[in-house]
Amino acid sequence: MNPLRILTKRVLMGLVTSWVVLTTIFALFTLTEDWVLSGQIGAARFAGENDPEALAAIRAEYFAARGLDRPLTDVYVDWLGNMVTLNWGSSMSTGEPVFPLVMDAAARTAAYVVPALVLAVICGVSIGMSAALYPKSRVGSGGVAAAYLLFAVPTFWLGGMILSFTLDGRLDRSPLVFDHLLPIGLTFTALLGGYVSYSRAHSREYATAEFVSLVKAKGASGYRVAYHVLRNAAIPFFSMLFTEALGLLVLSTFVIEVLFGIEGFGLLLLQAVADRDLPVLLGGTVVVIGVGVFGNVVQDMAYGYLDPRVEMG
Repeated sequence: MNPLRILTKRVLMGLVTSWVVLTTIFALFTLTEDWVLSGQIGAARFAGENDPEALAAIRAEYFAARGLDRPLTDVYVDWLGNMVTLNWGSSMSTGEPVFPLVMDAAARTAAYVVPALVLAVICGVSIGMSAALYPKSRVGSGGVAAAYLLFAVPTFWLGGMILSFTLDGRLDRSPLVFDHLLPIGLTFTALLGGYVSYSRAHSREYATAEFVSLVKAKGASGYRVAYHVLRNAAIPFFSMLFTEALGLLVLSTFVIEVLFGIEGFGLLLLQAVADRDLPVLLGGTVVVIGVGVFGNVVQDMAYGYLDPRVEMG
């Protein structure tokens, strides 16, 4: 299939997905009870304000401040148009422009996610292939066991235990450690087990294949054998690398950024949900969908490069 056609198809699917998700979030936040407004009215009543007109004024002021004092259809059309033009408006909580706010938070998250992802892929593929090609070796078996153990340990528990060492001064609470090294390590452990499992399982399918035996019979080195196995096993592995890992990455960022107080993408979205900051939440959702669409495009291109016989679509 033509690469341009693949790109066009994936972008169109991404646009439809974005519309469905954004519309759902908009409906959930505008048609359900507003806990922020309920909290303000509850506080007013607790302070002794029970006048219906005064409470109605609080509601009117709240909706006017958030631009929700118009028909919802008008608000929906305006917001949808702003999403398309990247004019995401201002945060309802802080008044800051949403686009740079979301991009800055995403950059802080990418600063530890990207290195962790690269390390997890390199180590995961190396350990998985070693275990598949040399199943009786202690290095391969030990690496798989260690990766599975790290994967089984919950990120929030491991991060909490590390934080406990800072309370008695046994661990230096420096920005380098808490904003970079520890988040990279925790994200790495969350991803490593899955990559080891996938690469090991798919490499084992080809480790005993006829073409691998032929390569070995020709006296090829272990690296050459591993290259032939990896080239074939990489096709199903790419689905884990891009698509299936995205959900795990998003969940991990929430946990890590809450634990270490990193003002990144996950913490921004959590605060947006708590404050019912719809522009920030919608802008963040667009970023997540965009990353997913980009990953699908790269995945399809990689399929075609690794095996031209694969019909992409």
